[in-house]
Amino acid sequence: MVAGLAGVNAEYVGQIERGQRTPSLDVVEAIANALGVTVTNLVTDATDPSPMAADIRLASELHQSLLLGASRDGEPETSLVELRERVDHAWDTWQGVSDRYSRLAALIPGLIGDVVRVCETGRTAGTEEQRLAADAYTLLRTVARRINRPDLALVAADRGRRAAELADDPIRLAGARWNLAHALLAQQEPQTAEEIALAAIAELRPGGDRDTLAMTGALWLTAAVAAARCRRKFVALERVEEHAALLAERTGETNVGRAAFGPANVALHLVSIELEDGQAANALAVADRIDPAPMASRERHTTLALDLARGHALRFEAGASLLHLLQAERTSPEELRYNPAAHDTIRRVFHRARPSLRSQVTGLAQRVGIEEQIVADHTLS
Repeated sequence: MVAGLAGVNAEYVGQIERGQRTPSLDVVEAIANALGVTVTNLVTDATDPSPMAADIRLASELHQSLLLGASRDGEPETSLVELRERVDHAWDTWQGVSDRYSRLAALIPGLIGDVVRVCETGRTAGTEEQRLAADAYTLLRTVARRINRPDLALVAADRGRRAAELADDPIRLAGARWNLAHALLAQQEPQTAEEIALAAIAELRPGGDRDTLAMTGALWLTAAVAAARCRRKFVALERVEEHAALLAERTGETNVGRAAFGPANVALHLVSIELEDGQAANALAVADRIDPAPMASRERHTTLALDLARGHALRFEAGASLLHLLQAERTSPEELRYNPAAHDTIRRVFHRARPSLRSQVTGLAQRVGIEEQIVADHTLS
């Protein structure tokens, strides 16, 4: 009956109920509408929490708020001071806590609604309203990319760019272009992303200001990633080593524009470029020299652990890879649930692991929510 009301094949709904299929956001919203409940109520069960619940809730809230509008009728006006605190708190949550997806699912709807509302009354260039909007949309782009919604990431990035242009703030404008370039990378458009990053660098004209140097360095890293995606490894390495690395020596670890630019992030990008090129030994050699302690973002700690895991997996070193996967899980268990690259690494380790390790890999796959897929793949291989 529910399948008919939702316009979904009954067998498909049965597979979802048995845990054999993960529904798309459109299907989840159709079933929720048929049942007369919210998406949050549909996917959240206090007695049996689904590892995909936070992912689906966030995607739904972003979709409704960005594309359909967020109604805040009847609620009291939010002061700029309060809204600034909420935006900063949301960013701190994203960069600093292990269950960031679950927490942001509760924060995002009201935050977007209030940001949209204050921007409608603050269209004058240079206003604090536009600065707030630029910061909020940068966060939304980051979140959307992480939950595999590059379409929403591009919408958020474009709105952030428009807000930054009205804010009359060169650093925020550069940050918004950095943000837009990353959204385009997620859309598999590295050449356009590269053009935007290089144009933003040219406009900044860095002097002695630390914020400007940091934002310039972050843009050089983005341009390097774009070159690597275009299979121009040596151009990518040149941009990191001859531009970003030199700037990082001058700035130290920073978090300007929430880009977490600094020596550690420069090294992480070198690791990523080597992995992109299939050079696992080079990637591990760079990664082993990284001191994660100064990194401002928990996300960067998780990224390092996952890169180390991937590098060891590519070298068929299942035990070492598993150790780093478990470290990533301790740092941010939700990240492993939603990260396709992490899932691929877990699969590699499962297929290569000795019997004495396989039970640990199976346990990790179960916690991440991909055990059935991995076992099925292994049975067929």
